[in-house]
Formats: sequence, C-alpha cells, structure tokens
Amino acid sequence: MNTAEITIPLGQLVPSKANVRRVNSEAGRAELAASIEAHGLIHNLVTRKAPKGAKFEVVAGGRRLGALRLLLDEGRTVQGVAVTKDYPVRAIMRDEGSDTEISLAENDQREPMHPVDEVIAYRDLVEQGMAAEDIAARFGKSVVTVRQRLKLATLSPRVLDAMRADEVTLEQAKALAVSDDHAAQEAAWFEQDGWSRNPGSIRSFLTSAHVRGNDRLARFVGVENYEGAGGGVLRDLFAADELTFLTDRPLLVKLASERLEAVADELRPLGWKWAEISLDGTFIHSGGFGRIHAVRRDLTEGEQAELSALGAQYDELAEAIDAHAEGNPQLEADEAKLHALESRIEAIQNAAEAFDPQEMALAGCLVSISYDGMLQVTPGLVKAEDRKALAVLQGGNEGYDQDEADEAGHEETPEVEATGMSAALIEELTAVRTAALRVELSNRPEVALVAILQALVSRVFYDHHHGRIEPAVEVSGQRRNLVPSIKEPDACRALTGWNEVLEGWGHRLPGDPADLWLWLVTQPQDVLLDLLAVVTAANLNAVVARHEPGKTRIAHADVMAVAVGLDMRLWWTPEAAFLSRLSKADIAGVMREAGCTDDAAKAVERAPKSEGVLQAEKELDGKGWLPAALRAPFKVESESLAVAAE
Repeated sequence: MNTAEITIPLGQLVPSKANVRRVNSEAGRAELAASIEAHGLIHNLVTRKAPKGAKFEVVAGGRRLGALRLLLDEGRTVQGVAVTKDYPVRAIMRDEGSDTEISLAENDQREPMHPVDEVIAYRDLVEQGMAAEDIAARFGKSVVTVRQRLKLATLSPRVLDAMRADEVTLEQAKALAVSDDHAAQEAAWFEQDGWSRNPGSIRSFLTSAHVRGNDRLARFVGVENYEGAGGGVLRDLFAADELTFLTDRPLLVKLASERLEAVADELRPLGWKWAEISLDGTFIHSGGFGRIHAVRRDLTEGEQAELSALGAQYDELAEAIDAHAEGNPQLEADEAKLHALESRIEAIQNAAEAFDPQEMALAGCLVSISYDGMLQVTPGLVKAEDRKALAVLQGGNEGYDQDEADEAGHEETPEVEATGMSAALIEELTAVRTAALRVELSNRPEVALVAILQALVSRVFYDHHHGRIEPAVEVSGQRRNLVPSIKEPDACRALTGWNEVLEGWGHRLPGDPADLWLWLVTQPQDVLLDLLAVVTAANLNAVVARHEPGKTRIAHADVMAVAVGLDMRLWWTPEAAFLSRLSKADIAGVMREAGCTDDAAKAVERAPKSEGVLQAEKELDGKGWLPAALRAPFKVESESLAVAAE
C-alpha cells in the first residue's frame, strides 16, 4: 500500500461517505476543537483523492475535520495561526485499500483512556503549574468538570489501583471522593460488604459523623460563620447541588448554643419562670408541656386609626410594585418601605396581646431552632410539675386530676346515620368512599406527604397529655382489605380503580423483597414521591364499621377529601343494587331529596318493590345525588390543613 505524508488546504478536504463512524460522529467536537486550537493537530488525517474535482476525501479523521471546520467557522486559530480555507492540514495520502477498511481499522483500534489515567494526567498538569481554568480552556472542558477530575485524583492510591483494575466504578469513586481522608476512603471500600458499596451507602458511611450544609443547625449558624470560627467543610462536587458537609459538630453546637443563650438572656427578666434553650427540635412536643395563651385586648382608637392608615398605604404600595416591577429603579427602596409597613402593622397587633403576669410566673419560654433553620421562640410553656398549680390558678380546680384529664381525650364510636340505612350499608358506602379517596390521594403526592407526616408526627411527638389521636392514615405497613365491606366488589368502580393503581406499581417493583432497598435508593425523587402517595393511600382507612371507634379518624379523612378535591359523583351512582337495600319510604325520600317530583316518589311507594327500585334508578339518573356518607363534608375541623395541602 502506497502512502505519502502531505499538507492539504482545509478548503479542499471533504468527509468520505465510507467513514464507518455513524453514531456519535459529532460527539465532543467542541472539546476536540479546543484541544486542536491549543495543541495543534496531533494525529494526521488519512485521505484519498476524490474521484472528481480537486477535492480530497477524508477516510479516517472525520471528527478532526469537523473540529477544524468549527475553528474556521468561528474565526479561531491553531496555536496562534488563523484558520482559513487555505490553512495547511497534515494528511497521509493513500491510493490502495478499501476506504471502509481503513476507517474501520482506525476506529476499531482506538482505545479510550482509562479514567484513572485521565485524572492523574489532570493532576500532573496542575502540579506543573497549570490552573484548572487554563486546563478547561485548552481541552474544551468546563471548569466544573476539570475540578471534578482533580477531586478524583485525590483518592487514596489503593482506591485508584482498585479503580484501575475496574473493581471500583466511576460513580463509586465519586462517592468515595466526598472525603479527603484516605483512611476513611479505604475503610468505606475495603472494610465494607459488597451490598454497602453502592454510591449512596458510601456517601452515608463517609458523612455519618458530619452535618449537612442544609441541616437546620448549619443553616441557623451559617456556613460562613462556622468556617470563620475555624470549622472544617467537605464539599461533594459530584452532587447535583454540590452538597456541603460540616465536619466539626461540637463547634457547630457551641456556636448555635451561644446564639440561643443570648436570646434566652433577653427573655429571663421579662417575668417568665424560666427561659431555656434546646437544640432538639422534638423537645417541645415530647416534653409534656402545658400551655398558657396571651389575652388579646381591643385596640385603642388611636391604634385602630393607625392600623387602618397603614393598611391603606400597604395596599397602595403593593399594587404599585406589582404594576411597575419591571424597569423600576426604585423597586428595592419600595420593597424596603413595604417591609417597614408590614413590621409596624405586626408590632401594633402584637402589642394588643399580653400574657397574664400570674400565669407567666408558672410558665416559660423555649428558645430553639425551627425546621427551616430559623430562630424560634415558643412562649407560654408549662412544665409538668407546674400544671396542677396552673389549673388551680385558672379555675380554682383544687380537685385537678391528671388521669381524668387524660380520659377526656378518649375516642367515641361514631354515631350511626339516622336515615334508615343499616350499619352494614354505611360500612359499604364508606368503604367505597375509602377506595375512591385512595385513588385520588395516590395521584396527589403533596397531599399524601402531609397525610403520612400527620400520622407519623402525631405518634412521635404527641403523648397522652395532648389527648388520644387517631389519624385516618394507619401507619402500620398494612392495608385494610375493602373487599369484605363491599357486597359486589367487582362492580365497584372505585375499588377497580384502586386495584389498577396497585397492579401498575406491582409490575414496577422488584419481584424479590430482598432487592427492594437497592431498587429504592436508585430511584429519582419524583418516583419515590409517587410511590409514597400510593403506600400512604394504601394505609388510609375511612371505613365506618359497626362498634369501631374512630371519630377523629373519619374527621381526618374528611380533611384529605377536601385537600384532594374528592367528588364521589365520579365514583358512585344510586343504582338498583343500592336502592334495593332501602325501604320504599326511604327510596321515596331519596328521590324527593334529589329533586324528583313528588308524583314520581309517590308512584315508587305504590309500586311493587322490584318495579319501584328500577323506576327510582331511572328517575335518579343524572341527578348527582349522594347519601350523606359519601358527601363532601360541610365543615372540616382542620380546614387550615386542607388549604395548606393544596
């Protein structure tokens, strides 16, 4: 085979149709162009004289030709020399052999660089004095990518050797790089079982003693303040949000405690029996505290007048900001004025509330950190040893008995609906409603999250001092079977819809329960939220069964029904199977309530039962009538919860 090394003007080079690379032929062109710009064309193109004209076909090196054309189009240079159509490109001229064979040989023999060799090369460039920004520019990479490569280069030599032997994957290496401690890296890999070597478990192992930068304690102190006090920080460059870990927990606790204690010192002279701090976010709920509440007085005429004037100013300014937000040079100043008005309004309203000094002498303030890392002062807490004295003060109740107070929270059996419907029929209707509510809840992960938290938090944070709580979502990991409560389950639309939800997920989950954990940790958050909604719905119990307590449970189900916008008219209609279980008088009552004529109702009462049921079914068709057990609640005890969940 005859070959010759020549230079050919860039404008005379065209890609050969025989080039075997079809997939990813354009991949990495920008990076390759940056490399050629900085280092020149390291590998020659392989060309052949085109059958016609003065052109040359590039049979091997199509990506390099594409990169050179990109430099030409963008007016760039190669090692300082402008790239024009006349730019001389080094090439090897071949006149024998198949073009396809030549192209295949070049691509088939090309071996990609091992990741370990690549990161070590980046490290060597830095050690030779090249900045990460310069490396990024010369190789067409982002600065973040270069820094990630350099981070991997800091792994333990033992880990890098294992990675070079393909025992450690790139994702596992990224997880190990969250720590700079070689001993910790080696312990996380060589001293752990195989099942603990997934990236999530590795990160957890290496950061278990640290505090996440988005933790409430870290947000309260502030990462900058913590670092200013000498605290160490780890940054996970490979996480989507660049997770930060604070390594000195004792220092973080000290800084947080000092800030909380300063606030407590300001509260102690104000008449409270005590003012204490707590870093435990659950202490306020688990401490068995009673509460006293501020008494609100009427505003004075002066306060009311000022409040009205401030409200008018606030509304006027808010409207002006909304109308002229874009291009308003005074926007920042106007927003500051709005905030000042808001603060003054709040100050006037707060001034109208005050605690009774005698009650304050038995109560205190807890200074803590809220879930979102903000300062939280909770006034009016009464410790267990002071609750009896407070009860005597408030009501002269010298016979105060804690056991009697606890009994007040016991649940009662819900009353049976006085409509002529049997307890069995009410159970069936509420089972149908539960199935429908499960379907709706499974489609609303944001509401399911509130529901499952309400159930879990009530069990964890509220003891018997707060009264017995029975949420509608029964967090036991088991689901109540609705089929026994429904006479004709196969004909129930709601139950069919719920079974379809379960079947859909049954096909997605791993067949072996032992594989469930690894499957879960690899799923994106939106999938986990959708699954959370389904399992929360599966634990929902809004069935009113005979001799079964659960008044608050049903009330909580009503809250969720409002939050998800449950409309039982989409899931149930008064068909013959339901009507046949009522007396003719009750059927006529249903018809009148639904808006049917009195004559139609009387005709059903006079007709034989079987005929009356069929006639009533026709009359009720399209009326949208629902029995009370299926109607939307007119009054929800925790309406604010329903609104918050929307």
